[in-house]
Amino acid sequence: MQLDLSILRTAQAMASYANQRQSLVAANVANADTPGYKARDIASFSKTFNQPDQSFTLRTTRAGHMQPSATSAGISNVIFSKGEQSPNGNTVSLETEMTKAVELRQQYDMALGIYQKSINILRTSLGR
Repeated sequence: MQLDLSILRTAQAMASYANQRQSLVAANVANADTPGYKARDIASFSKTFNQPDQSFTLRTTRAGHMQPSATSAGISNVIFSKGEQSPNGNTVSLETEMTKAVELRQQYDMALGIYQKSINILRTSLGR
């Protein structure tokens, strides 16, 4: 029997995406009065999820192998807001950031719900 747990990996990726994006939203709110600060966000989940996993490094074991490319650590898909700029150069809109925070809470709750339902299905299939 082959067990495919890709739904659990997807739920984990959704939660991780919401976590990273929430960190940027919090930084935006914290810097709402900082002159010249540009609001940051992350590209959509589908673009982020389809990127190759950067949490490991490749190594060459034979002469014919391709050399791994250097990637930046941390959040690699940060985009800067093109919103309206205040007179001091700041682009943070607290209304927009609060809306994002609510949206992220919903995304995180959905990821947690998917994970919990998947675990319940596995438990049921095991007879527990």
